[in-house]
Order: sequence, then C-alpha cells, then structure tokens
Amino acid sequence: MRATLSGDRVLLRPLDAENIPLVISWLRDPDVNRYMLSGHEPISVEDEARWYAEMLASESDLVLQIHDAGTGRYLGNTGLHRIDRTHRSGELGIMIGDKVQWGLGYGRDAMIALLRHAFGELGLHRVHLRCHPDNRRGLAAYRAIGFTEVGREREAIFIEGEWQDHLVLDMLEHEFRELHGDTA
Repeated sequence: MRATLSGDRVLLRPLDAENIPLVISWLRDPDVNRYMLSGHEPISVEDEARWYAEMLASESDLVLQIHDAGTGRYLGNTGLHRIDRTHRSGELGIMIGDKVQWGLGYGRDAMIALLRHAFGELGLHRVHLRCHPDNRRGLAAYRAIGFTEVGREREAIFIEGEWQDHLVLDMLEHEFRELHGDTA
C-alpha cells in the first residue's frame, strides 16, 4: 500500500502510536463513542497500543489516520476490516474523533479516498459497514456516498444495559464507479 492516500481535503496515513493518548481521549467522550462498535468501556493505553500493533501487523485489516490535507491536523481514523481476498470484500469503519471537525465533509472525503483504494488497488468487489439506526449523521453520510441499506442485525450489540440493532449497508464496485468515477 502507498504510504498515503489522498482525498480532496484529507490525507490518509498509516497509524502512528504517538497519537494513542489523543485517540483514547476521543474514545472516552460519549459523543464520539456513542455509535462505535468497539463498545463504551474505558480503554487503557496498553489495550490501545496492543490494538495498534495488531492492526499494523494484520494482513486482513487496513487502518489509517485521517489528516486535514491543508493543515496536517489529525482528525480520526478509518479503515477496512476483515478484508477477504477470496470473496473480495471488506468492512469499512470510520471515526472522526475531533468533534470540532464534525459535519465539515472530512469523513465523507476520507471514505471516498478509502473506497477508491479498496475498489482500485485492493481489487475489492463489495464493501459493507454496520451502523446504529439512530446514527442519523452517519447514515446520511453513508447514503450520500452511495451505500445502500441491505439488512438489519437484530439485537447485535449490548449498550447501556440493552440489546440494540445495527443496520447493514453496502456498496459494490460498479456502483462506486458510477457515482465517483474510475477507481484507478
């Protein structure tokens, strides 16, 4: 993989463990972690460092930091998980941890840059994601990019003492090309 992927407004760079304290501060913010699949339990520096090491060594995960292309400011992370080379699929995840930057299009640009790489260089056919039904901001962004709701995982996660559903959305390579142009 290239050292950096470029969007219109963002640069996607490899994980940098020096940012772990900032990431933990984001993950401890209820506004940031409300809809995250990773859960809402406190995360230690050691646990996050272990996760970083696993992601950096993984052959089936690609996790990148999102930076503002103009200022270099670190905004969050995005990635493809459980990349299946046989069936050419993967699961997209994203977190804009810097709440000041929410709603400014950075997440959308980061996802398009990552999808361009997924459907281009990685040769994937399908990328899916899971989203809490109440995550209106996330759902609007996913749909604007071209993701289609394809199902619901019933009572898939246990948050705040209750079982909650997740929506499943996906996008196929040809759909991405039709909406966003060639992936090369």
